[in-house]
Amino acid sequence: MSPTLAQTTPAMHAKQACAFVLHGLNTNPERMGELAALIEQQKFQTTVGQLAGHTNTAADDKSISAIHWKSEFIEQWNRATEKCRGKNDERLFVGYSLGALAGMNVFDSQTQLPLPTQMILLSPALSFRYKVLVIRSIAWLPFGSLPSLNHPDYRARNTTPLKSYNSLFDLHDEWRTASWNTTASIPTTVVLSEKDELVDSQTLAKTIVNKSLSLWKVLWLSNDDATLTPRYYHLMIDQRSMGTVAWNILKDSLEKSISLSPQENPQNGR
Repeated sequence: MSPTLAQTTPAMHAKQACAFVLHGLNTNPERMGELAALIEQQKFQTTVGQLAGHTNTAADDKSISAIHWKSEFIEQWNRATEKCRGKNDERLFVGYSLGALAGMNVFDSQTQLPLPTQMILLSPALSFRYKVLVIRSIAWLPFGSLPSLNHPDYRARNTTPLKSYNSLFDLHDEWRTASWNTTASIPTTVVLSEKDELVDSQTLAKTIVNKSLSLWKVLWLSNDDATLTPRYYHLMIDQRSMGTVAWNILKDSLEKSISLSPQENPQNGR
């Protein structure tokens, strides 16, 4: 009796979809939960990451450095995407502020990593306003901290260690030497606010145009109707911080760009 087709044909790999979401500087990682839930609704297996120095205690401050953050990022990215290594699988990276910079630094310099198939960067720390550069003048000090620039309800702690800022600048300096080496070829949505207090959004948007990053698109949003008080324009990670209008625009954009068709849904197979 001849073997059946099912016996002779290897099972096709069902398309998998994984997402990794990473917080900003001195942002409580738990505050990325609403955004992560939005991505999970699109059938992505979603992991929220955490870098050293982002708990409510100073116990892990000794691990704060650009090198350690990069190591943490690589480990957590690999773990978050380990089930999505197939040729047709989806790997989504979502980074806010520092998280976006950490991802860009790693993906533009680490050629052995499984790269994202798509990225969403919110208020990415890729170009700084003057007030951030002022902090740089003292960030080299090995001790001390500054009052957090984040909203009290969203910060990991009330002060930000200077070594965290120094590590941020180290990541940025490293990234600039290899900027967009790899990530230029990754479809990316960059969410920006014209009123961002920390990121020079206009310069970043112009750079994207000048470098002819055809796979990158800028989504300008305003959180003027946010219920959060006081308002922080840099902070755009959930409905409360963004406001209903901006949140719904982001939600619609995400659904259109990362939504899996029924045939691609991991729960349905292929």
